Amino acid sequence: MSLVFYTRENCGLCDKARALLDVGGLADRVRMVDIDADLDLIQRYGDQVPVILNEDTGEKITWPFTASQIRDLVEEDG
Repeated sequence: MSLVFYTRENCGLCDKARALLDVGGLADRVRMVDIDADLDLIQRYGDQVPVILNEDTGEKITWPFTASQIRDLVEEDG
């Protein structure tokens, strides 16, 4: 499983989403990507962050989401 957490600095919603990852025990299994470092990512995800992408399945969830939805995203790739 390969999860990517698209985030940006000074993002309160991103902090809340990160807390959900911590509670779910997934924080150490997620690659954090600051979208502000990449113009393509800013154009793709701009106002949608935080976003969690399962790179194995291509499925993603955008805020607002729950810990249950994160688990479902993880379980989609079996």
